[in-house]
Amino acid sequence: MRKGFTLIELLVVIAIIAILAAILFPVFARAREKARQSNCLSNVKQQVLGMMMYAQDYDETMMSIYYDLDDSDSYTVGDSTWISVVIPYVKNNQIFTCPSKKNWTYGYAVNYSYWSSIDGYTPPMGQPLAEMDRPSETVLVLDNNSSNSAWYSWEGWGDTPSYTTLPERHNDGLNVGYCDGHAKWGKRTAVGGSAGVVWPNWTIEDD
Repeated sequence: MRKGFTLIELLVVIAIIAILAAILFPVFARAREKARQSNCLSNVKQQVLGMMMYAQDYDETMMSIYYDLDDSDSYTVGDSTWISVVIPYVKNNQIFTCPSKKNWTYGYAVNYSYWSSIDGYTPPMGQPLAEMDRPSETVLVLDNNSSNSAWYSWEGWGDTPSYTTLPERHNDGLNVGYCDGHAKWGKRTAVGGSAGVVWPNWTIEDD
């Protein structure tokens, strides 16, 4: 009776295990990221609801991107961001940390780009809800692409947003919250179209 494996049989077993590992590890990684994606989407949804509650308390006016606490007329270290006024409504600091970017200061950013077809230089921040033409299509908050900035404003006024500035860390997509209170996952290539050099509604549309 033969005992043990031959060298070739052992190598075949090792090769099979290696192939299975190569197949399964990416699946496990995507499954873990899918869980983080769902957690992140919940974070975005809670942030948007907190912003909506803030607006209801302030005559249906959205919060600002930052608050100039030191009267310097610009954002400095001594100032606070939009997060500081949303926290009292959500009562959970952890929802501002993206589970896929736990080491980032700002896991999410608000939209400081264009949104109104009438005034192409006005973002949602600090504006009355009634002034929004298409709130269900206008991005309010989304996954951040910078560890040290709490808002998106693109390269400069009048520039067309670049797809490459949006992150795709959640299974090749990102989570987005809209000005009507809903949130969803989407591809960055689904960012809505432009009107000349002004983007009246910076949004992620369904494919």
